[in-house]
Amino acid sequence: MQSIDFQARRKRVAQHARELGFDAYLGTRQGALHYLSGAFMPWRGAVLVTADGHCEFIYWAMDASRVRAEGHQMEMYEFEFSDFPQLIRQRLEHHGLTRGKVALDLSHPGAAQVAPGMLTAAEYFDLSSHLPDIRFANGVDVIDDVMLIKDAAEIERLRHAAEVSDYGFEQGMNAVRAGATENEIAGEIERAIRRRGSTWSWAVTGGTEVGAGERTGFLRGVTQQATDRAIRQDEFVILDLHPLLDLYMADTALPVFLGKPDPVQSKLIDCWEETVQTMLASLTPGRPIAECASRGIAVFEKHGLSEFGLPLFGHGLGTCARTRPFINLRSRDVVTPGMVVALGTHLYRPGAGGMRLEYPVLIGEHGAEPLVRTEACVHRLP
Repeated sequence: MQSIDFQARRKRVAQHARELGFDAYLGTRQGALHYLSGAFMPWRGAVLVTADGHCEFIYWAMDASRVRAEGHQMEMYEFEFSDFPQLIRQRLEHHGLTRGKVALDLSHPGAAQVAPGMLTAAEYFDLSSHLPDIRFANGVDVIDDVMLIKDAAEIERLRHAAEVSDYGFEQGMNAVRAGATENEIAGEIERAIRRRGSTWSWAVTGGTEVGAGERTGFLRGVTQQATDRAIRQDEFVILDLHPLLDLYMADTALPVFLGKPDPVQSKLIDCWEETVQTMLASLTPGRPIAECASRGIAVFEKHGLSEFGLPLFGHGLGTCARTRPFINLRSRDVVTPGMVVALGTHLYRPGAGGMRLEYPVLIGEHGAEPLVRTEACVHRLP
């Protein structure tokens, strides 16, 4: 793998904080910690990047020695118990940041999901009450703007993670049969991706998701944690994989159909597959992301299935999956070469079943370049 220059990353964040009018960026999102440290940091922590280029980390003492050993040239300060906000205040004061403007990880406008690690209300109230002369503001764009366009080392890692998800999907699909449980299939997938180097199935939705039959058809149903429900003939099965390799994520979900679909299911498949191809074709450089989303919605409407299709068509991928570009009608981003997204297409009809696409794609000079070899379609099994 190509090496990553973490010092250069930290300098870019400092520079962008200055460009956006901030005196510092205080990042608490797990994706930001991973991006700037190079170490797996699952516990409460923060990275403080000042506008003049200094970078340091604040982290829970019970995991600090490992992170120090596995990270890259990390200046780290440790806290115990609930002293996280207190230590942040001390470090801000140490750098003379008792006034001015500080960027915080607070929220992604237009996104329902909360990125892991966003600052809590209690932490915000503590900081703002003890440092009343600092103007704390939502600063997710400080890090998101920097992470939005991937360099060669990142693309290499994202491609590797996607290839592992390919293998996991293949092994999972090979295990799909009448009588096998969702949990059994999830176990086969987990075994496969672990054997290929995945260190964590990162999704809060149950890690590796597998849903079958009526569990694929919950209205707006984006979550199918695996259960002991047995798979039956003539139904959809959704496989949704979330491997993590060297802190970079894949997000690959595809539907399988076991047996022969009935006319209602066939109509759903036709709509979903046309929407998928429309979305792949829409990702051309220069096009507003919101326009891409509107094209997908138009296909749902054309088939008379808009009440079952979601107006959400994916999200960014990197060290975080709750990150821009969010492919929906509220996005302000424009399709740009170097973006990597998990392209999504969701269609769920109660009583008939449903399908989900999450498909790692690199935006090239001429459009979408899938990072996986698995075809974006319904995979049929007899």
